[in-house]
Amino acid sequence: MTNNKEMIIPIEFKSLFNNDWREAAVYGGRYSLKSHTIARVLLIRARQKKTRVACFREFQNSIGDSSYQLLVDLIKEYNLGDFQITNNSIINTLNGSDFIFKGLWNNEQSIKSIEGIDIAWVEEAQTVSEKSLEVLTPTVRKNNSQIIYTYNRLLEEDPVHKRLVLEGRPNTLIINVNYDIAIKYGMMPEVIRLEMEDDKKKRPGLYRHKWLGEPHNMERKIYKDWAIIDEIPHEARLERYGLDFGYSNDPTSIVAIYKYNGGFIFDEICYQKGLSNKQIADILINSPRALVVADSAEPKSIDELKLYGVNVLPSLKGQGSVNKGIQFIQDQRISITKRSVNGLKEYRNYLWKTDKDGKILNVPEDTFNHFMDAIRYALDSYINIQSQGSLYVPINDY
Repeated sequence: MTNNKEMIIPIEFKSLFNNDWREAAVYGGRYSLKSHTIARVLLIRARQKKTRVACFREFQNSIGDSSYQLLVDLIKEYNLGDFQITNNSIINTLNGSDFIFKGLWNNEQSIKSIEGIDIAWVEEAQTVSEKSLEVLTPTVRKNNSQIIYTYNRLLEEDPVHKRLVLEGRPNTLIINVNYDIAIKYGMMPEVIRLEMEDDKKKRPGLYRHKWLGEPHNMERKIYKDWAIIDEIPHEARLERYGLDFGYSNDPTSIVAIYKYNGGFIFDEICYQKGLSNKQIADILINSPRALVVADSAEPKSIDELKLYGVNVLPSLKGQGSVNKGIQFIQDQRISITKRSVNGLKEYRNYLWKTDKDGKILNVPEDTFNHFMDAIRYALDSYINIQSQGSLYVPINDY
């Protein structure tokens, strides 16, 4: 099929077509065209000659968590009829190039078994652990093979940024780009530009991280040192579910809370927009039974869930309840399952607000908080509520 539509690659990314680098750090803020440009570069290179492209993320429970859909959308947009799209891979029918998709976390044997990788693309590389990097780099061992990392920095000591930029590696390509590149090439929608300008004027701290790609200060991170586990231990006891309602703009978040070995385990059950109360009820009824604690700001939804047969109570709220809940969780030994992809993302991005001078405030930012609110609701009954006069409310009486 003839394709007359031009595929634009900003000149700032031109070096990605060269063969004189081993690893490439491509990082910066939002709307810096990183992912879309890398995807275009890889499609072009896969058409030029037979190339095996391995697309990685730290956490990938399904193909939907990968860069698969972005590549598929671009193939369709540019009418690249020489690519065959399957349910879990992309193949060029003319030269045999292929794209495969894998998660890195605790997937060592599967990663090591991949042969003949020419290019590895690691998306959201700010979340990649040192252990995963140690597995990945010797796996991509073919002569002249290359690894591209795209990321928005989270913290000063993100392992990938420390490795490639702060410490440095031989033959490393560094591309630091921000939203000005989208403006330069006329690729920033006006609605996004206005959002950026508003953040720049009213929320300078957020602007610096979100749009300029500056890392967060570690002191702003609300939760730290959570353990990431593969599965729920057999001995763990399901205590209850936390439920944060959402619909059009925010996801509904349902989290299972387990008690184990003196601590708690969080397991993501649902994180999805557009769910009706009937759909939420179906998810809960078809899950192992336990008390559900839901956001008390939605009494009508709670009553409707009860009508559908869900054992649900409203969360306990009051002055200082948010910080009291955060403090309680901070004092616990916490584990989270690796399949809790959205919960892990919130864990890494749940931060204290700062004022215009950068001073940290004792107020959480109103972002990345759907999973976090759900776990707080679920653990409300463990918190010392003065009006009840006791530290614990019995949890097995429902």
